[in-house]
Amino acid sequence: MASEERESQRLGANQCEVTQGSMYRFRSTRALLGEFQELDKQEVYFASCNELNDPMEGFKDVLWRGDLILWTNLLNHYLVCLMDTVIAAYISGPEHNFADNDNFVLHTPTSFATPQLRDLYQQIRDGFFRHQDAALLPTLLSERISPVRRNELLFCLRFVHFHALNSVLTALEDHDLMPVRPPQDTFRAASAKPIALRQMFEALRASELEHPDHPEFAEVMSTICNQQSAQLAIINEYNGLLSSIGRAWQTVISDFPERYVIQLDKLLYSDWYAACFISDPDHAAMWGHYGDGHKGVCLKFRTHINASGMPSITLLETDEWAGRQNIANPKAVAHQLYKVNYQERFVEIDFFRSIGRFSKPELEHWYKDSAGNLSSCAQDVFSDPDRWRKKYWENFYITATTKLPDWAPENEYRIILHSLMQDLSGMSSRKLKYNFGDLQGIVFGIKTSSADKLAILRMIEVKCHAEGRKNFEFYQAYYSHKTGKIENVRLGLLKFD
Repeated sequence: MASEERESQRLGANQCEVTQGSMYRFRSTRALLGEFQELDKQEVYFASCNELNDPMEGFKDVLWRGDLILWTNLLNHYLVCLMDTVIAAYISGPEHNFADNDNFVLHTPTSFATPQLRDLYQQIRDGFFRHQDAALLPTLLSERISPVRRNELLFCLRFVHFHALNSVLTALEDHDLMPVRPPQDTFRAASAKPIALRQMFEALRASELEHPDHPEFAEVMSTICNQQSAQLAIINEYNGLLSSIGRAWQTVISDFPERYVIQLDKLLYSDWYAACFISDPDHAAMWGHYGDGHKGVCLKFRTHINASGMPSITLLETDEWAGRQNIANPKAVAHQLYKVNYQERFVEIDFFRSIGRFSKPELEHWYKDSAGNLSSCAQDVFSDPDRWRKKYWENFYITATTKLPDWAPENEYRIILHSLMQDLSGMSSRKLKYNFGDLQGIVFGIKTSSADKLAILRMIEVKCHAEGRKNFEFYQAYYSHKTGKIENVRLGLLKFD
């Protein structure tokens, strides 16, 4: 968590307005007392985006605006990823199921392990760009007036996908890596036919020039076409037309373009994880969603002001986070609380100017052509690294803390966990300890069982005695007839001698 976390604490955008005080975190008794023992271990668990209940978590409104070099390299990257996927399907067998979290997009032409793989890729690339219409695509994309968005990019890739797949299969055949297909093969035919890219882009350009006040025409058109393609894919699968070839080859033939566009987000930022907090523990719906239908509890944490003047919660980290094993001597780190913004628009991310997952040599590959010429976009990235880095991390935290207005009643705050160096995909790597002194109290839900309350009381008593503490706070949530709301009352008689 190192430099990027320190960088984030200097950012001025998207900060919460609370001062030193308290924040609350709903948990089920299963998490606290059962399988995970979070209360005894004093752990805060950071959930992945897929574990959070908003399907739009982390969504980025990505756009592509680049020159000939950048678009050529994106198509080169598409071919690399398609080659890897085809080889994986052939080796693993037709029933292989590709994982949704596969990081295949992190492969580049510079990452091939052997000269044979590099030669194979070069033949694929040459075969793809030998088609005069496919060779024209980078130029057509670079001449777009409006930025290209997800649906338009997907639409273009679907246009050339069968030809790209034929380029891959042909190269594998020529290297005796797979059986030769029959001459009438569908994908061979795709490479022998014209691809109507020029006509499509001319129609787009004419529409944009005629209706400059409606730049979204391309996105609307491509969205409709993509939806039609998706419906046809469902129909084909429903009718069993692709079942004979197996799930792996369905992914290669039908799903790959969309899979690729979705996974391109991984080139921008590493995966991040969130621990969620709220400032008000009395929200009825929150108890229902996150407090296990009032059978759980709400933890009350003490907040501190970090070095940047922002509210934070202190969590303990070991040197393992920096790549060194020193678990016995954890250090206290102030993890900033970021207020979630509720707005109708997600942040726009310029893809070609936000590729942050690669080292500089790998990144330079994106900005150079085969002759070593540099993309005009490279100036925006390399000329002022500090400025670029500041904007890059600002967009990251905005992305991680933006939700649609429907979620506004939650009034959520969150701590963000991420790392460019460490794999945090395992659940055990996303549990950070807190000081018991920073757990101010616990609010019991209306339906928290007596058995769970007693187990919590006994555990807290042991911890209080170990630290000589007598001021732990217990509360009980209840429905107030007077206010018509869920409120909580301090259980002042629950004290430890």
